[in-house]
Amino acid sequence: MTSIWLVLLELYLAAASRPYRARVVAGNPIVPKSCADRNHCESVFPDCLINASLAGPIKKAAEDQVDILVFPEAYGPDDPYSCTKPDTLLPAPGTMLCPDGVAVTSWWAKVACLAKQHRVLVVLGVYDWGACTPGPDPFLHRPFQCFGNLTMFNKAVAFGIDGTLLAVHHKHHLAHSLLPKENISQKRDGLVYNPGPLGVYNDDVCAAWPVPDSTTFMSHFGVKFGMIICHEINFASPVRSMIKEGVRDVIFPTQWGGSYGGYFGGTQSGFAVAHQVNLLSANGMNGGSGIWPADPNKPPVQIISTETTPDDPTPQRFGTLDLESPAAAKLPPVMAPAPVHPLRSKTRLLEASHMPTTELSLPEVHCQLDLHDAGGKGLFLFGTSAGINVVGMFEASCWILSCENLQQAPRMIPDFARIAFWPVTEEDLAACKGAAPLTFTGTPKLEITAPGSNFFLPVGQCQDTSVPTPRPRTEAAGVAHRLMLATQCPLSFGAIRSFSQVEFEDPQCPSGFCPSPTL
Repeated sequence: MTSIWLVLLELYLAAASRPYRARVVAGNPIVPKSCADRNHCESVFPDCLINASLAGPIKKAAEDQVDILVFPEAYGPDDPYSCTKPDTLLPAPGTMLCPDGVAVTSWWAKVACLAKQHRVLVVLGVYDWGACTPGPDPFLHRPFQCFGNLTMFNKAVAFGIDGTLLAVHHKHHLAHSLLPKENISQKRDGLVYNPGPLGVYNDDVCAAWPVPDSTTFMSHFGVKFGMIICHEINFASPVRSMIKEGVRDVIFPTQWGGSYGGYFGGTQSGFAVAHQVNLLSANGMNGGSGIWPADPNKPPVQIISTETTPDDPTPQRFGTLDLESPAAAKLPPVMAPAPVHPLRSKTRLLEASHMPTTELSLPEVHCQLDLHDAGGKGLFLFGTSAGINVVGMFEASCWILSCENLQQAPRMIPDFARIAFWPVTEEDLAACKGAAPLTFTGTPKLEITAPGSNFFLPVGQCQDTSVPTPRPRTEAAGVAHRLMLATQCPLSFGAIRSFSQVEFEDPQCPSGFCPSPTL
C-alpha cells in the first residue's frame, strides 16, 4: 500500500511541476590557508572547507532565489583515502540528516543543514566508502582497491530543503580511455590508419559501482531529476534507464579536462539536444560547465573559462538559468551489438568556397557535405571515422575540422578529434599551414547515413570555444540525418557522431587492440 501512495505522490508532484531556477558551480573548492595547513582531515569536508566552499555559494543561491545548486564531481580533498573515515558512511536515501534541535557532526549532515537553512536543493560530488566490490576492473582486468571489507566510490549526493538525503548516485563508468601511440596518423590509398593504443588511462582512485546505477529523485518544485557523473555521459547506461523512469532534467557533476583547454561544451549541448533533456553541468576543471536546455533554440549558459585574472582572483564561476522541464524526452531504439575493430578514417582537405557536394564513405558510414548554401573562406579537413574510439565505444562519425585549429596541434586539437584517435596526417598539417579562420556566409549541411547506429549526437564549436547558437541539431533526411550548423562564428569543428547503443554497455576492445595487464 505504501508503494502505491508513493507512486501517486510522484505523479501528483510531476503534474504540479513549475519552472525552476538552476545554478551550477564551475571550479574546484576554494581551500583557505586554515584548511591547506592541516596535517589531517577530520572528515571529507573539514569545517574550514565547508565554510569556504559550500556555505557561501549556498547562501548566495538563496539570495538569488535559486531552486537547485549543483557542485562539481569529487568536490573535496585530492586524497580521499587520507581525508575520509569509514565510520562516516552516507546513510540510506530518505534519511533525515538535519532534525530540528539536534547537533550534527558529520560532513553530510552539515551540508544537509545548509540546504535546509537556505531552502536550496544542493547536489555535489564526493568520495565515500562502501562495501568492497568483488570482481576486476572491466578495463584493466585487475581488482579494485579494498581496505578490509571497504572500498572507495565516486558518488553524487542530493540534499533536500527539509534536511533529508534525497538521493545518492554511484559512478559505474570510471574515466577509462585508450591512449594513442602518437598524435599523427598515416594515410595509404586514401584511408587514414589511426594510431593504435599505447596504453590505458585509468581512474583508479575508486572502484566502479558493479552495475549502472539509475538514480532519480523528485524535487520540492515537482521536477524529477536524474544524475550521471562525468564519463557516464558517453554511455547509454544509466541514461536510458532514467529516461524510461520519466527523467527530463539531468544533473551532471564532472571533472573533465583534456585537450583543447578541456572545453567540451559541444558534447554537453549535443547530449541535451539529442535526448531532449535539460542538462546541468558543473565541472571542477577549466571550462566545460554550463546549463544546456533541451530546446536548441533556447540560449544556454556557457562558462567558457575558470581561469583566474588579476581583477578576479577567485577560481570559481557560477552559471544561472531559468528552466522548464520538457514534456517528453527522446529514447532511441536498442541496437544489436556494434562491429568491434580498430578505428579508421577517410579525409579530404577542402576550401570553404568549394561549392559542390562532397562525399566520403566507409563500410559502416556514408558522409555528404553540401556547401551550396554556405560560401565562405578558410581551409578545413572533411572526414569520416568508424571503429572503437578512445573510450571503448563503437562510433561512426562525419566531421569538419578547421585548418586554423590544426595549425596549433596537438595542444589545440579538440577532444572530439582526440576521441577519433587523431585522424590527422603530416600532409594535412603541412597543407593547413597559414590557413585563415574558417568562416561561412551561409549554412553548411552535413549528412550522415549510418545504418548500424541508433544515437546521433550533434556537436559544434566556435574558435573561441563557445557553442554556436542556435545550437547544432540534426533533422531527418530520408535514411540520413542532417546536421544544421550555425555559422555566425569562425568555426573550430562540427560533427555528427553516431553510436550503436545497446541497453547497457561497457567499454569494448577488439582482440589484440586493448592492453590486458596482468594482476
